[in-house]
Amino acid sequence: MGRGMMGPGMMGGGMMGGAMGPAMMFRMIFALMDDGDGQISLQEFQAAHERIFKAMDSNKDGQVTQEEMQAFMHGRPVRPASQQ
Repeated sequence: MGRGMMGPGMMGGGMMGGAMGPAMMFRMIFALMDDGDGQISLQEFQAAHERIFKAMDSNKDGQVTQEEMQAFMHGRPVRPASQQ
């Protein structure tokens, strides 16, 4: 997927609200975090969330705005402040 663990929009109604139920999504998310030992360590958990944060931080300033988070969840790019 390139930018992170899950592609933009995957949780915003596409896969979450579609044919896959919550149990399937839980298993997929667990598998994406787990290193294969059947357990998720604090380090694995933090690494997964760091990838999500970095994918949301579209301007790479180390902070996520509400607009960046919404854009990520809906699978759309964030417009630069000068175009708003």
